[in-house]
Amino acid sequence: MTGPTNGTIEWDEVSALIASRVPEAVVDRLSTVPADELSHLRTPLRRLRTELLRELSSGDPRRYSAAYDQLAALQFAGVLSAATPAEALDWLTARRLLSVTRPLPGGGSTDADARDLLLVLLLPHRGAAFQRELAVRLAEWLPARGDVSRWLITHGLAVWSGAEVPATDGYLIGWLREGTLMRYDHQEIGEWFADQGLCPPVPHHDTLLSWLRAQPRLAEFVRRLFEFPDVGSEFTDPHAARFGPDNEWPKALAALAGEGVLDRAELIDRCLGRLLRGDRPGNLRGFLRLYAELAPDPEEVAARARDHVRLAVDGAPTAAKAAQAALRSVDTRLAAELFSELTAGILARPEKTLATVQLSWADAALRRDPAGADELLPALAVAFAHPAPAVQERALRLVARHLPDAADPATAEAVRAAATALGPALRSDAHELLAAAPATAEPSVAVGPGRPAALPPAPGGPFELAERLSAVLADRTPDPGEFEVVLAALVAEHHRDRAALADALAPLARGRGGDPVLLAGIGSVGGALGCLLDALTGREHRSAALGAELLALRDPFRGPALIPALRIFEAACGVADAPIPVLLATPTAADGTLDPSVLTERLAAHRAAGARPWPADLAQALLRVPPPALPAVRAAAAGLGCDLPPDTPPPAPEGFHVQPPDRPERVDPNDWTPPTAPRIAPLAPAPAVSEGVIGLLHALPDPTRIGWFAAVFPTSVGQLAQLPWLAPWDPETVAAHGLPTLALHVSDPGPREPDSLLPRLAELPGEPGPVSHLLLAYGMTAARAEHRTAALDALLALVARGRLRPEALGEWLAALWRLSVAKPNRIMPVLTDAARSGASRQVFAVLTAMLTGLAPDPARRGLPAVLTLAADCAAAEGIRTTVPALDALTAPTAPRRLRAEATRLAGVLAR
Repeated sequence: MTGPTNGTIEWDEVSALIASRVPEAVVDRLSTVPADELSHLRTPLRRLRTELLRELSSGDPRRYSAAYDQLAALQFAGVLSAATPAEALDWLTARRLLSVTRPLPGGGSTDADARDLLLVLLLPHRGAAFQRELAVRLAEWLPARGDVSRWLITHGLAVWSGAEVPATDGYLIGWLREGTLMRYDHQEIGEWFADQGLCPPVPHHDTLLSWLRAQPRLAEFVRRLFEFPDVGSEFTDPHAARFGPDNEWPKALAALAGEGVLDRAELIDRCLGRLLRGDRPGNLRGFLRLYAELAPDPEEVAARARDHVRLAVDGAPTAAKAAQAALRSVDTRLAAELFSELTAGILARPEKTLATVQLSWADAALRRDPAGADELLPALAVAFAHPAPAVQERALRLVARHLPDAADPATAEAVRAAATALGPALRSDAHELLAAAPATAEPSVAVGPGRPAALPPAPGGPFELAERLSAVLADRTPDPGEFEVVLAALVAEHHRDRAALADALAPLARGRGGDPVLLAGIGSVGGALGCLLDALTGREHRSAALGAELLALRDPFRGPALIPALRIFEAACGVADAPIPVLLATPTAADGTLDPSVLTERLAAHRAAGARPWPADLAQALLRVPPPALPAVRAAAAGLGCDLPPDTPPPAPEGFHVQPPDRPERVDPNDWTPPTAPRIAPLAPAPAVSEGVIGLLHALPDPTRIGWFAAVFPTSVGQLAQLPWLAPWDPETVAAHGLPTLALHVSDPGPREPDSLLPRLAELPGEPGPVSHLLLAYGMTAARAEHRTAALDALLALVARGRLRPEALGEWLAALWRLSVAKPNRIMPVLTDAARSGASRQVFAVLTAMLTGLAPDPARRGLPAVLTLAADCAAAEGIRTTVPALDALTAPTAPRRLRAEATRLAGVLAR
């Protein structure tokens, strides 16, 4: 390529230097020439940049590498030839040039040094006006998250030219991080200039505090630190303390305020303002540290009392705690109205610690000045609605103690009205202590039986079927009903008019890409449906047979979650080799069951068409038929001359394996002891059938194996969603197969998608037994709230259908709690929500079973919450009974809080 020339520099020469991938050669050749004399290079340089960027997108690694290695040299050429600050800014900030590396002569590359670019911007023929304007433009461009290299160039230009750059978020974050680097004996840009011989020596700053004292715009920049995001996290650098207090931002700023370099009052006001605005915890923590270092004295707190009250009432928990502590230092100087506002606001918050401190403070205030009862008691009554029963009780006792000091009858009336918000277990106490309305049992609203969603309608034709198939393919967790309806429609439409179906599916098949299905997706509904799509449209579908073979292998691919994919692969192979008029296994109800009469009609359609049922389809159909109707249906199927799956009952667990955390599961031949995962799981008997759908279903996971958790790796959320409909009359077997995944979710949060296994399992017509209740217990202590919500839905569904065994669930929860698998802070909110949803009586039975299992260890953390909820449920339902476990929990050796809660429960049950 030949371009225009200018004296001694031609474009061919410059392009050759760039192609040589040596930025230094470009700098040596162009740095002595003023930019005005390089104007002829600007257009071809921009054109070359476009060409190189196009090469980066080619997808060819060699072309990419050849183009990328030229970018550094190209950037230097562009900056050197730029005539205006705007042109230089374009070359400095182009997206693909922000982080280019420099190739090394012997191969490889190294990170570019931004100071090299800075030097070419400081060349003698660059005027100060050019440098000042470029510094301002760069400061305005800097991203809020920061850009280390471009900030260095901006700051260097500003120091060199004397430019006063705008204090943008991007510039401030770079300035902040520059100060942090001082603890590492960092060389500031002025020192680097001196080392290059560009200016006289300047002082070295070896601490943040020393550097801050020398900053000419310190007050302005510090003021801005309170106005843009993500500064607080810079203040909480965990490594700063190792370098001394002069290198910690909060301590350094507080020291400067103490010296009078910064305005202390303004710093406190801005810190409070930032805490009041709120932020994510990491940022707030930094400003709280600054507030703690400033340590406002009582005079400063009193002058800002209302701001502190607002922070205590509306701020984040940690900020509220700090504000409450500061206000206590000016206790007697707070106006009665402001103190009442503070008390009511804090007691309306959910934090138990804040409420407990405030109640103690209010008690001391009323003891000191009983005349303040009329002002303060209504504020204390706000605690009657607190979520912590212990706070409710303490507030009730406190109000009752000081109520005689109230002079205004309206105060007592307001307190008694507020007492209706107390928990059921405390309402009798409120009647006795406050002469409030007598406590009456409030039976909870009965939980109505949930109605499962209806089975989706069949598609109206091949084009609607193509649309719905596309949706199923795109869904990570396809609904079992939609999947079954779409699969049945694909088989039926292919039998009715295969050409029309192929035409409707052709665009979808073209968009899918090529065959085959990857091993990672071999067991997914979407991956298998892709093979079926190929088969229905006449494309190569060898992976269908391959998928069927892979799913027949033993561990770790073996499990009933693969049955839907196995049926699809069977269809992909069968539509061409052995077509059938209709699928047998498609459910007729939205719980996965199949009407025997409908199955008989489908068998008759097979007979009329001269078709033999597909083995997996027939086996799945028989699993969905009510057990009493099975003999007649099997006889009808036998008349077709096909091989029936074995009539084998589902395996019953031989017991339950308990794996404690302090006992190794197994030691391998090399004496390596694998990590122990505590758990409870059913012991699997040897399956009587090992082949086909029945073999997959009856091969229960073995909990004694080290690989028990690893065996669930292929089981995705989408596969779990299909499990309940595989054996709707046998929820115990389904639960046993879902158990490893839900047990894993206790320690591993897993996916965010809502768990549909438990709610669908609860809707099955089969009778849930101990394994189902164990699965529910695991779901109630899952790490993710979404999974615990699914467990709550399942619990309420079982209650509505009269299928919940509260004693069994309570025993499993206690057993998992003893193993430290179940977490009380996860279990108790689920049970509380269930009680509030109308299942108080069933929740009480669960809790009493838990108490029986946990009573031998009364010091166990979280046990008082079980007693508290049990008392509320008993009071709400008017339950009168005895709980033997209370004897051990009210013994003098039991913890004080536990004894108090157990005594309250015993009192409620004896009324």
